[in-house]
Amino acid sequence: MNDIILSVIIPSYGDKYLQPTINSLLENSTLPEGELEVICVLDNRWPVIPLKDDKRVRIVHLGRNRGMRGAINAGVAVARGEFIGRLDEHASFGPGYDKILTDECLPNTIISPRRYFLNPEKWEIMK
Repeated sequence: MNDIILSVIIPSYGDKYLQPTINSLLENSTLPEGELEVICVLDNRWPVIPLKDDKRVRIVHLGRNRGMRGAINAGVAVARGEFIGRLDEHASFGPGYDKILTDECLPNTIISPRRYFLNPEKWEIMK
């Protein structure tokens, strides 16, 4: 098994778009198997739509509500990747996003990806 290159943390408070966000991450990843982990930190609430089982996805359920910062910190505490990303639970990604991020990110830096408005019903970028 390869070393994990990218850990993506998604703090969640029961959002119905968590699974589509996970799907977008997994479907658009170009990293070899075993190099991506998605860490869903459930902040005392289970998602509205049950999550699909996938070995690349780790679930951390907090026994009590800790808020956004507490959920992010809990995810960082268990992350195993060389690079760590954090995102909202209602996001979509382009093909190869992971390779672009890991190729462009220098040690000890923070980068912000370009943001677009997402139509959550159609799950596509709005003009």
